Amino acid sequence: MGSKQPIAPHPQVQLTNVGNIELQHRSDSPWGEVLISDGRNRVTLISAPPGTPPDPHLHPDYNEWWINIGGITQWQVGQYEKLQAKFGDIVIAPAGYSHDIRPKGKTNALRLAVSSPNSNHDIHGVSPSRWVPIDYNLKPPNLIHTKLNTLIKANQHKSSWSQIVVADNRNTAEIVNFGNSKTRIEKTTTHDEWWVIFKGTLDLKIKKDKYCLNLKEKDIVLIESGTPYSVSTPTGSEALAISVRGPENIT
Repeated sequence: MGSKQPIAPHPQVQLTNVGNIELQHRSDSPWGEVLISDGRNRVTLISAPPGTPPDPHLHPDYNEWWINIGGITQWQVGQYEKLQAKFGDIVIAPAGYSHDIRPKGKTNALRLAVSSPNSNHDIHGVSPSRWVPIDYNLKPPNLIHTKLNTLIKANQHKSSWSQIVVADNRNTAEIVNFGNSKTRIEKTTTHDEWWVIFKGTLDLKIKKDKYCLNLKEKDIVLIESGTPYSVSTPTGSEALAISVRGPENIT
């Protein structure tokens, strides 16, 4: 029998694996690579080894936010107390809030930064004059720090669940837990949409073209606007992922 042939690319689907990107860079130096630039967002995969110096700055006209996908990263956002984000955590710096980012621990800190297409670091932040505790009793979206493990624990009695964690004028980001029964989401995109797989596997299908991708952990898949698609778990499997789509109040 011959070897399995790779699936040909689809013109409306972009697939990236975080592990494959890491292999293309030195592990002992900081680096960043833009993975998505669709006119709404610029999404950059950033790796920072311990000891990487911070670059505190702010963005006056848009929220910047991050998905932590490796190691431990410390943020200090505005006058909020310092926080440490682990795998799957979401951190938001609202417009006008200075943010200072530092890798912690003994391994590289890896994050996806979701910024405006015209993002820059030209406006430097001001050191806070006091510390404000983060109110973790509030419910997302747009909590400064949403902990993935806290969401999992709060929904542990449910076989499947979802929680919107970012909702602003550019994005709606939703963490989705697909239970151990076959779960399916079917829709047509009205903006470019993308998924990051945290755990397990998902099947992505473009029905009109009979196109199917099996998505695994740390895959990032972008589906272009106007594409009918579905994502589902193989029978008996589970998956945890985050989907990012356009703002729900704008079509």
